[in-house]
Amino acid sequence: MLLAASFGSAALFLVEEIEGGYFEKLRATPVRRSAIVLGRLIAEGVKAAMIAVLLVLLGVAFGITIASGVLGFLLLILLTVLWAVVFAGYMQVIALKTRSAAATNSAGLILFPLLFLAPNFVPRDMLTRPMEIAATINPVTYVIGLGFLVVAVSGAIMLALSIRVVRTYD
Repeated sequence: MLLAASFGSAALFLVEEIEGGYFEKLRATPVRRSAIVLGRLIAEGVKAAMIAVLLVLLGVAFGITIASGVLGFLLLILLTVLWAVVFAGYMQVIALKTRSAAATNSAGLILFPLLFLAPNFVPRDMLTRPMEIAATINPVTYVIGLGFLVVAVSGAIMLALSIRVVRTYD
């Protein structure tokens, strides 16, 4: 779910708008800068929600059950949406600071090794010592383990940072 939620494209479209000059026109309108950021983040959240619901329903169709019931299903969707917003916020900050599609794409590649080094595919007690050390220092491990708290705090930080960067954009 985290991997699927990390395929947002809002930051790449933002870079295209910056390079094409549309972003400057958008900044000249009376729209609040925070609305520019929030609109993109909300869109990524909605897209992630649809993907997460589809993946869970597909899993249920293949016989997977959610042990915690409807509440667990809703929490899973909420965590996926929050993760998508956090990741999209991170990518937007990179896009606004660098104004480069290459840098923005490269920044997104950081997540994928971190996802595979987290103990989400293999229980932590079954990891080899080097993999256990990698999992311990990996921030994605704590997103998976602590879930909502880490994602909510990260989301608030990314939202504030994205708004600050777009307000100071020149």
